[in-house]
Amino acid sequence: VPKDKPKTNADKVVGTWKLVRSSNGGEKRTELQVEFTKAGEMTIFQQTVGADEPTVLRGTYSVDGDKLPYKWKSGDDEKEETLTIKALTATELVVVDPDGVSEEFERVAERKKD
Repeated sequence: VPKDKPKTNADKVVGTWKLVRSSNGGEKRTELQVEFTKAGEMTIFQQTVGADEPTVLRGTYSVDGDKLPYKWKSGDDEKEETLTIKALTATELVVVDPDGVSEEFERVAERKKD
């Protein structure tokens, strides 16, 4: 009987994650969710306190060991950086950006489709 291969970080990161804690307090100003797909696409949903509509940013990402480089572009705005994965479990994702800001995410349960 073949054993299941252990899941890699690339497998485990797929899904939707909600920011619950940031070392710069960002979670107090902004509700943020990130969705990573198997196809290497990412969507960021960002709702700033007081804003009527969430900002939706689309981009791409990859995973190489504990590195998670990503980039997104929206109009004239674009961002490209590499996050370092500090922890990644079935329910928790902790990353540190190049400026040393640590962000903790919790996995969002998938909605059941009717």
